Amino acid sequence: MTKEKYALLDTDFISKTHLIRKDDQNKMIDRVMELPEYRFYCHEQIRTELARHDIGDSPEWLETKISDGSVHCISDEEIIDELHAIYSDSAEAMYANMLRNGCEAYESGYFEKNFTRLRVLDYQSISKDAFLQELKADCDEIGEGNNLGELKSYVLLQTMSTKLGEQVYVFCSDDKNARSGIVSLGGARCISVLSAFMRLHNEGVLLKEDAEPYLQAYLSECRKHNQTTFRVHDTSKQMRMCRIPCEQVIEEMYGGKLEVLQNGNLRYKQ
Repeated sequence: MTKEKYALLDTDFISKTHLIRKDDQNKMIDRVMELPEYRFYCHEQIRTELARHDIGDSPEWLETKISDGSVHCISDEEIIDELHAIYSDSAEAMYANMLRNGCEAYESGYFEKNFTRLRVLDYQSISKDAFLQELKADCDEIGEGNNLGELKSYVLLQTMSTKLGEQVYVFCSDDKNARSGIVSLGGARCISVLSAFMRLHNEGVLLKEDAEPYLQAYLSECRKHNQTTFRVHDTSKQMRMCRIPCEQVIEEMYGGKLEVLQNGNLRYKQ
């Protein structure tokens, strides 16, 4: 029996792979959902952010996948409940600690600066409802567009890793700093939009010939943002980053010349 794999989806990945499509009925994100034995999750904040950005019909896409059970959308309250089952009365303190870890991976001192209520709570006596109320108040003050989806996903990632004792795959931002932060939190494996093509190929979901219209759509999106190269590590001990033309990287990727690192970066094989 094939072992299940657990995967998180973030806002940036859903938005981008929703735009990369063969046609309106065949989007790259739908091919990702076909990966065998994967169970997909996202934090409730991702749902909120997709609705706010409203790129294409990606919010409707996610709502459909949540409704049919393809994506499990997890709230802060559900995370606290999971942590109570593991840590009992220390659940709220563990959530705050996981959030602090996520903030440090994102930006040093971010938790102390922005989660001012959580920072001073008495975790010996706080109830779940009171904690969630204070958490919401801090998040409301932080406001939209300040990486709350990323931070909440960091908490969900740590919760899943603790509960499952398994590596979690994170389909995530092309931002290398964000991906490095994810890896630092406990051994998750990052999958960027580019490296997702390799995973789809290796899992037999989308081979090179069938991937071609999606690849052309991806390159078109890159050109819209004046991106003509991808960054790839060379074979040196220093693993220097080289800017390689996008089309060349794709050919070398399917030619077996590249490997995917844990943080989702590509590296030339020795």
